[in-house]
Amino acid sequence: MRLQSAIFDMDGTLTDSMVVVWEGAPEALLARFGRTPKADLHETLLTMGMEEGAQYLIREYALPLDRNGYLDVMREVIAQLYEKVELKPGVRDTCPHRRRRMPSSTQGPAEARGAMSKSSPAPFMEALHRLGGTEPAGCAVCEDALYAAQTAHDAGFYLVGIQDTTSAADAPALRRICDQFLPDWTALDWAQA
Repeated sequence: MRLQSAIFDMDGTLTDSMVVVWEGAPEALLARFGRTPKADLHETLLTMGMEEGAQYLIREYALPLDRNGYLDVMREVIAQLYEKVELKPGVRDTCPHRRRRMPSSTQGPAEARGAMSKSSPAPFMEALHRLGGTEPAGCAVCEDALYAAQTAHDAGFYLVGIQDTTSAADAPALRRICDQFLPDWTALDWAQA
């Protein structure tokens, strides 16, 4: 079956936003309140979900915020950081005319926006249906995150993996499940799909 559509993740796949936004957001939020992050902040937050991480930052850094105030400030911080984000090399040339839906965690905290987790095939299936498709095999999913790629693979989508520095440790496992694994977008071959 030839590919009829494609679903693109955004963070780490189309954009170099993982370091700028997702690693930079907690530090930028703390800076707004004159707090200095501990050296192990990123490692600590990686072990937590969004809600737990918010509570940790509020508690550990004595932020004058409740949960809702934290979400409001974090959304502002993230929006400002996204202004600095660039597309990954080759995106404009490789994917200029593709109609896309991006089930991405960039939609904001799940509790705030109702975003679906890509640990379930639901966001991929929703995007496929919005694109007018019904068969996962006729749709490419482009991902950098191993857990999301595994979900798409298990659901039967054609899988294009893109390497990202923040998920470099997962590259060997991602490469094994992908139909195409790209060091960057210039290596994509739609004719192979």
